[in-house]
Amino acid sequence: MTDVLIVEDEFISAQYLKKLLEENGMTVCAIAENAEDALDAVRRCDPDLILVDIILEGNTSGCELALELRRFNQDIVIIFLSAHADQEMLDYALDVNAYSYLLKPYRDKEIVTTVKMALKQKRSRQPAEHIYLKNGYRFDREQGKLLKHNTDTLLSGKRLQLVALLAENRGSTVAFETISQSVNGNGGGINAVRSLVHRIKQGFPDLEIHSVSKKGYVLY
Repeated sequence: MTDVLIVEDEFISAQYLKKLLEENGMTVCAIAENAEDALDAVRRCDPDLILVDIILEGNTSGCELALELRRFNQDIVIIFLSAHADQEMLDYALDVNAYSYLLKPYRDKEIVTTVKMALKQKRSRQPAEHIYLKNGYRFDREQGKLLKHNTDTLLSGKRLQLVALLAENRGSTVAFETISQSVNGNGGGINAVRSLVHRIKQGFPDLEIHSVSKKGYVLY
């Protein structure tokens, strides 16, 4: 079963899309009217694909939301919805690596075909080369480097190993024991892990590594 999240602040449009997708064998796990609700829905149901209206109610646009979604899940498939086809909107879609861009008023066949093709491509593609993090950071899987605004941070050794582990599990808590085994070879225990994280945060205070009480660490 395929789960789809619809992010659309027009009730009739959202219900229309839901009905169309469900008639074609897909499950709509949630409908969100704004960016905040959409992020909550992603955490709850982890959808395979998200249909996002570029113009949303509230302070966060569909494009800004897409960037947040990309940080949350690198492999998520994003399809933009819009009543406009100007170059600025198309540039936004390219910036967040959206799969496609559908114009209103919708055509049933176009929506179903685009969604099915996007999902087929997702199943066949390799994992993303970069893991996008907050504050301009990204982890380059191929080169094994932490970059900020395309510049190598020169992070190395155990500090780099720890960041790589947290980046691969971005948004999820990595237990102290897992970190210790992966980075320290079980040597030093929790105190050694905390010390290592402290050194990283001293050098990169805006790298979003957060402590989860008595459990471990999470990177955003």
